Amino acid sequence: MLTTELDEFIVRMPKVELHIHLEGAIAPRTLLELAHQNGVEIPARDVAGVEQLLRYRNFNEFITVFMTMARVIVRGEDFARLAYELGIDLATQQVRYAEVMISPMQHMRRGMDLYEAISGAAEGFAQVQRETGTQIRIALDHGRQYGPDMAWQVLDVARKARPLGVVGWSIGGNEIGFPPEPFAEVFNAARAAGLGLMAHAGEVVGPESVWGAIESLGVSRLGHGIRSVDDPRLLVVLAQRGVVLDVCPSSNLRTGAVASWEAHPLRKLYDAGVLVTINSDDPTFFNTTITEEYRRSVTHFGFGADELSAMARNAARSAFLPPVERAALCAQVDAGIAALRHELGV
Repeated sequence: MLTTELDEFIVRMPKVELHIHLEGAIAPRTLLELAHQNGVEIPARDVAGVEQLLRYRNFNEFITVFMTMARVIVRGEDFARLAYELGIDLATQQVRYAEVMISPMQHMRRGMDLYEAISGAAEGFAQVQRETGTQIRIALDHGRQYGPDMAWQVLDVARKARPLGVVGWSIGGNEIGFPPEPFAEVFNAARAAGLGLMAHAGEVVGPESVWGAIESLGVSRLGHGIRSVDDPRLLVVLAQRGVVLDVCPSSNLRTGAVASWEAHPLRKLYDAGVLVTINSDDPTFFNTTITEEYRRSVTHFGFGADELSAMARNAARSAFLPPVERAALCAQVDAGIAALRHELGV
C-alpha cells in the first residue's frame, strides 16, 4: 500500500537513474520551439498535437514517433538545452546520479556532427552539476538496425568523447531481426576503451536475445531484460553473475512489450534474486518520471521501503563510474536512505 509516509519516502529518497534517453525526455513545448527554430516540419502544431503523436499502439509505432521527434535536434546548443532541462528535472526528483543515453544514428544519418552533439549535452549536464550537485554522464546507444559497420564509426567518436563524460556503450533499437551476436567485436573494443557495457535485450524478443547479450557481448547491464522470466535457467545465471536489469515498467506497457500491469514480470524477477533497477526510459513518451515509476512499483507490485531501497542501491552499485567515484555515490545513497527511513519510520 502506498501510505503517506512511503510516498514521502519515494519523493525524497536519493535516486539513481540508469536507463533514460535524452531524445525521449524532450518536453513537448521544447520540441515545438526547436521545430520552429530549426525549420523542421513535424506532424504537430501545439502541445495537444504532440500529445496526440504520443498515442502509439505498439513498439514499431513508438520507434517511428521517436525518430520523427528526434529530427528537431540539429545543433550542439539544442543538445545543451535538452540536457540542462532534463538534468534540472532529475535533480528536483532527488536523482543524485544518472546515465543518459544519446541515440547517435538518429543524428549522424542527418549529417550532424556526433561530437558536437555530445559536447552540447555535456555542457548542459555540467551546468546542472554546478547548480545542483547532480552528476550526469552519457552513454551512446547504437541502433542495432544500422549494423556493426556504423557502430565502429560511433565508437570512434565515443573514444574521443570520453573526457566529456561518455561512460557507457549500448545497442538499442528494434530487437526483431537484429540479434546481439554480430556486435561482439565492437563490444570488445568498447570494453578495451574503458566503457561500461549494456544492451537493450529481452524487451520484445525472448530469452535468446538476453543470452546473446550476456554471452557474446559480455554486458554487465541489460536494458529491460524482462523476457528473461521465460527461461528459469537464465534467471539463475543472471542472479549468479550479478547482471543488472534496468527495468522500465511503464515503458513496457506503453510499447506493448507486456499486456498489463498484472502480466509484468518485475516482481518475479526481483523474487528470483535478479538484480533490478527502476527507470523511466523515455519520460515524455510514457508520461512518467522515475519518481512515478517507484510509486507504480508499490501500487502494482507490492514493493515496500526495503525493496525500493535495495533497487536504488543496485543502481548506485551498477553505475559506470570509476571505483572510487562509484563507492562515493553508494555511500551517499546509503546514508540518505538510512536517514530518511529513520526520520519517516518506514
